Amino acid sequence: MPTVYDLVYLTASLPLLALLGYRYAFRRKYHESLKGMLGRRMPRPVAPASDGKRPLVFWVHSVSVGEVVAAQGVIREIRATWPDSRIYASTITETGQAHARRILSPLVDEIFYYPLDLSWIVRRFLDHIQPDVYIMMETELWPNLLMQCRRMGVRVLMMNGKLSERSYRMYRQFRFFFAPVLSGIDAFCMQTRLDAARMKELSRQEDRIFVTGNCKFDAVPNPLDPQARAALAARWGLDLNHPIVVVGSTHPGEDEIVAQAAVALKGEFPDLTWLVAPRHVERADAVCRIFTDAGLSVSRASQPTTKRPNVLLLDVMGELASAYSLATVAVVCGSFVPIGGHNLLEPAVYGVPVLYGPHMHKQPELLRFFRESGGGVQLEGRELGPTIWRLLKDADERQRLGKRAAETIELNRGSAQRHLHVLQKVVGSVEGKRQK
Repeated sequence: MPTVYDLVYLTASLPLLALLGYRYAFRRKYHESLKGMLGRRMPRPVAPASDGKRPLVFWVHSVSVGEVVAAQGVIREIRATWPDSRIYASTITETGQAHARRILSPLVDEIFYYPLDLSWIVRRFLDHIQPDVYIMMETELWPNLLMQCRRMGVRVLMMNGKLSERSYRMYRQFRFFFAPVLSGIDAFCMQTRLDAARMKELSRQEDRIFVTGNCKFDAVPNPLDPQARAALAARWGLDLNHPIVVVGSTHPGEDEIVAQAAVALKGEFPDLTWLVAPRHVERADAVCRIFTDAGLSVSRASQPTTKRPNVLLLDVMGELASAYSLATVAVVCGSFVPIGGHNLLEPAVYGVPVLYGPHMHKQPELLRFFRESGGGVQLEGRELGPTIWRLLKDADERQRLGKRAAETIELNRGSAQRHLHVLQKVVGSVEGKRQK
């Protein structure tokens, strides 16, 4: 029988069908994910353990790339603590799915697309997987799935939870809609005290709310060793004796800002290479035109040339974290236009100055840490060229900022362990129930 949430979804979805159909037909969106979300590609069911008993089953859900990165540290702790358990991982976006397959495959048993949140679809997934514990990374409130978990006795945790001011206002306005969902969550592991206070006000579940920090600090990979770094530079035809500015995750409107800065610095730094990674690889052709129209020579990572270009376009997926190892200065985008910012930690681990724009509202905790440590520089788009000029001229300043950036990570690791402590209490109740 349809739920009230089904009726809301179906009513609200009508205006979106034309847009979704256009993206599916003409922009090749959702061709892979839609089949999974509708349940046409189900994950394999749980097999019994070697002793014939059913193992603990965890389902960890991440929306996209950022949440997958945060989930990695938590999943490592789960695998180490319950080595015989079965771990399922899901994503919504296709980029998140590709990243999950790349970094989570050694840790989990199955990776699949999250079901469309209609009651008959989520029931099918839950009956198929039969999780003991469902973990949502950040604030992923899908009412039908969470209500079905509650009915089936599945323990539910929110991990790396956060509530921006905008999200908080929205959830508060529609509290009547989300109150039954929030009441079924066993533990809320929130990034900051402010996030925890907001969740307490929304959920009225004060005894279930914990401040555990940001898992992304624990998910940062170890830096590439010198040999791997040199091999990467050689593969792309880059000379590590010359400066390289790595620009990560650009969105429309930001490539023009970078092109302007590159043109301004070209005369004084003729050996400077800009390594630019669009957030969405399908924009590669458009981004290439922006730089060539600005009078800059461009090469592509997928087809590197022997001649050193002004701009190397990173048009392959999964290489940005490693590409930051080549940086003299790093720029994290999604922050010079109102996107909300991306991961500052991937470049910071290499001890290089990290620059980012004014729009970091989706990364409030990372922003706070970097502001307090002095490990990054927040600036307007028009300041990008002059700031990079100054840093390329001042090696001492680069070293100072880079050292503080690396220290920001080292001083804040340990969030995954704090999440684990909460999870152990919840799993203890599951195991206790099994023994009765």
